[in-house]
Amino acid sequence: MVPVTISGFFGFFLVAGLIVVTGLWLFYDLRDRRLLDRKRQLRAYHCVKCGCLYGSRSVEEVSPCPACRFRNASLRF
Repeated sequence: MVPVTISGFFGFFLVAGLIVVTGLWLFYDLRDRRLLDRKRQLRAYHCVKCGCLYGSRSVEEVSPCPACRFRNASLRF
């Protein structure tokens, strides 16, 4: 059996708890950033021909409408 003092015992659990909380914080922060970046890449379009509202993750300013295939420019907010 290894002799452990009371302060060493509580210090170990304090440090272990801080490591777990920091690890969870970093994991969820990176996950939320990745999800936000994915949502930020979505562009909104309004078809001037059929009136359809749709979104696309393309990097182009112009995207075809899924209903009538008319090419529309992205909306600016």
